[in-house]
Amino acid sequence: MKLERNAQPGRRAQLGPWAMAGVLATMWAILAVLPATGDRFLTQGNLASLMAQSAVLLVVSVGMTLAILIRGIDLSVGAGVALTGVIAGLAHAKLGLPVPLAIGAALAAGALIGAWHGLWVGWLGVPAFIVTLAGFESYRGGALLLAHSRSVPMDDFQALDRPLPPGVTWALVIAVLAIGVALTLREATRRKQLGLAPITTSQVALRLGGQGLLAGIVLAIYGGRGMPVLVAVACAIALGGVFVTRRTRFGRHLYAIGGNPEAARLSGIDVKRVTLWVYVILGVLTAAAGVLAGARTDDVTPGSQGNLLELNAVTAVVIGGTSLSGGRGSVAGTVLGTLVFGTVANGMNLLGIDSDWQWVCTGMILLVAALVDVLSKGKRS
Repeated sequence: MKLERNAQPGRRAQLGPWAMAGVLATMWAILAVLPATGDRFLTQGNLASLMAQSAVLLVVSVGMTLAILIRGIDLSVGAGVALTGVIAGLAHAKLGLPVPLAIGAALAAGALIGAWHGLWVGWLGVPAFIVTLAGFESYRGGALLLAHSRSVPMDDFQALDRPLPPGVTWALVIAVLAIGVALTLREATRRKQLGLAPITTSQVALRLGGQGLLAGIVLAIYGGRGMPVLVAVACAIALGGVFVTRRTRFGRHLYAIGGNPEAARLSGIDVKRVTLWVYVILGVLTAAAGVLAGARTDDVTPGSQGNLLELNAVTAVVIGGTSLSGGRGSVAGTVLGTLVFGTVANGMNLLGIDSDWQWVCTGMILLVAALVDVLSKGKRS
């Protein structure tokens, strides 16, 4: 009986991504039939553009999910994207470092920024909101100082925005699908062997069907033209986030800390160390997003690059079902939340809605998502 009670929250938690997938499918269906967008939205070119536009946000949102799971947040990621992008561009243009080493320098800078945040939040006990709000100001200023308030060219980083060969795209998608199928079947078998609440045949079929459908959509968009490297990187980071949160001890510690930090500490979890690593990972992903954003736009404008990206990332994470109070959510939900956010922006652009109204709609979406989180928390209580 105890096992059954413990299994219930897990089953409820799995409903979030599926519900969000239904919301995304509904949005796509509506945009596909609206007279103003029907002949443009479901085109291969538009969907490819939607994916590319969402890639940078997805990279940051995966890291933001980890932070929010432990009841943290990072309000500096937009400024961090500008700073690390400037570091990569200057390391290549001014210091003459090859592009791979310039990217490595940016990632190292992101790791140091994350470690700095983790030290203040985990060891000194300063609220993450305050620590990262200070970074929001400082890193933007640092980017402007390093670049002397000028744009930094990123022309030699354009390889990150070029498509992979179609054959490589097919091979990657099929390989990822095979791994997903194998892990799903292995999980079902191991739960039965360990005497845990089993995954029903219908649930296994639903998961396998969802994976197959996702692979089919990706191949329909990119199978003939090849997937851009930046989209492939974003997908790899998202898959890594799913694996870490669902299948590692570190991932279990994230949920335990978010659920009850003191109980997690008393159970033997090193809360300070986990917090440090969460912010280091988020810092590295912020730097990766900075390089990808610069490669996509061919330069880094330190005063505006990544502007309000932190708010968009929080919106995508909350839309995806991750609770702002910590301990509940998933990277899979964040992926879908990012696509929902991108679909809203893409749809409003196709409808010709003024950019000012787009900001209003984005704010309302975040408010509604937060309300849903509060109401669902009340029902659980």
